[in-house]
Amino acid sequence: MYINLLSFFKTYKYPLLYAACGPVICAALIFIARTCPDLAQLYASYIFPIFPNTLGRLLSFFPFSVFEVSLYLLSLGVLFTLFAALISLLHKSGRHWLLLRTPKIMVTALCLCTTILLMITLTCSINYSRDGIAKDMGIVTGPASHDNLVSLCLLLIDDVNSLTPEGDMSMTALHKKTKKSMEALGKKYPSLNGYYPNPKPVIMSSWMSDIGLTGIFSPYTIEANYNKDVPDYIKPYTICHELSHLQGYIGEDDAGFIAYLACANSESEELRYSGAINALSFVLNALYEDSTEEEYQRILSKIPERATADLKRNQQYWQKHQGTASRISTAVNDTYLKANAQSDGIQSYGRMVDLLLAYYGLNSHAI
Repeated sequence: MYINLLSFFKTYKYPLLYAACGPVICAALIFIARTCPDLAQLYASYIFPIFPNTLGRLLSFFPFSVFEVSLYLLSLGVLFTLFAALISLLHKSGRHWLLLRTPKIMVTALCLCTTILLMITLTCSINYSRDGIAKDMGIVTGPASHDNLVSLCLLLIDDVNSLTPEGDMSMTALHKKTKKSMEALGKKYPSLNGYYPNPKPVIMSSWMSDIGLTGIFSPYTIEANYNKDVPDYIKPYTICHELSHLQGYIGEDDAGFIAYLACANSESEELRYSGAINALSFVLNALYEDSTEEEYQRILSKIPERATADLKRNQQYWQKHQGTASRISTAVNDTYLKANAQSDGIQSYGRMVDLLLAYYGLNSHAI
């Protein structure tokens, strides 16, 4: 047995070394990023852009989500391996074949897990410790009064009232306009200036809906994936949100706020409407927790009929997809965010309201 183990370690010396050192390197990088935010900022500014400029640029040419297809292929590979293993156990020669190949299969699986861990560390985890968009824009978040929150809500309602989007956009137009809006924002704010790959609609978007996702950034393929089945007004904002992650803004509050800015400053009325109504949804949620029912209903009555219908349609859409899968997904996402120093968990999405208040000068730091 000792000889067999020695032979095993000798044969797979380098793959095992990689599998053993990878997690240690990841832990060290995350620790350094959290204890030295300045280094995390340097990483986000000078090293992370290598990924969207190489892998992201290369995979952008594919009209489908490489991340999604890779998940299917990986699942098929695992199922095939398990099936082959079960078949092999039925025959003596097969058991011998399986015994010979088990070490290689195990080492390959270990190396794959290490690669996945390294990629998510290099493209996500370190960036959680970078400067937020507020610092890069020179705005300061802080306490805001109830009246400030009401003022922001009315401001966004006015924006929604002033917009009359024509309706459905083609997928090509949607991708082109969202990329153009993000690129334009990058000219105004240097930290957002970089390469933006093509957004990718997920083929099995119904599965995304079942787990409560409108979009997902793939840290392995550097792609901005979005749910093509959600109501139309959700899509532009979602795509801009996911594209924000590709510039190293991994925090959900930052990505949401950047998405709003990209949409709000777009030449497209559809994008401006998407940004305004999605931001309004966040602010309404905050206002609901901080106002009387009478006041809340009074403000809701000011929302135009079209926007009210859109919000209701969105609510009905997600009600159809509520279930065990969506609850598990929410819990997993909450745990993931907390593990990456986002102490509020899924509530970090709500901190976008603080950024909106600061942007419009509606907090205690306003002059």
